[in-house]
Amino acid sequence: MISLAILLAGCTQTPQNPNFDKNVELAKKWFETFTSENFEGVSDFMADDVEWRSCFYGAPLMDKNASLEYMKGWHDAMENIKYTPDNYLPGVDPDTGQLNGSVRTYGTWTGKNTASGKNFEVHMYHYFTFNDEGKIINSGDYGDATGLMLAVAPDTTE
Repeated sequence: MISLAILLAGCTQTPQNPNFDKNVELAKKWFETFTSENFEGVSDFMADDVEWRSCFYGAPLMDKNASLEYMKGWHDAMENIKYTPDNYLPGVDPDTGQLNGSVRTYGTWTGKNTASGKNFEVHMYHYFTFNDEGKIINSGDYGDATGLMLAVAPDTTE
């Protein structure tokens, strides 16, 4: 009987945070809004005190205004951007290690650089933490943004 109880306890999964599925839908909607270049909509997704981490080397943690400028920079530099997720995964509170309803995703961005006309494909990681009102309170992007910008830069003439 004890062996059976231990076996069953070992097979049980940690229950998912009840906000995770709702937050996955919010993250998907954010990507849809971002790729449509709807800046008012993107801004509406963010809490006023949002903290955003850029994927560029050495970039500081950004507030809402800086985050929106960062996103506008991507839109100004690229056309036909699209995000294709590989997955949406549950995140945990960094202090407790407990599932907190946050969302992380790995996926591929594609599009074309406006200045050079060169197409790009880059793999990235993103995370989103939402508050009770469904607003992003912290987020970040990880990937080789500097390498991407170098790869699609206009060719130099000698």
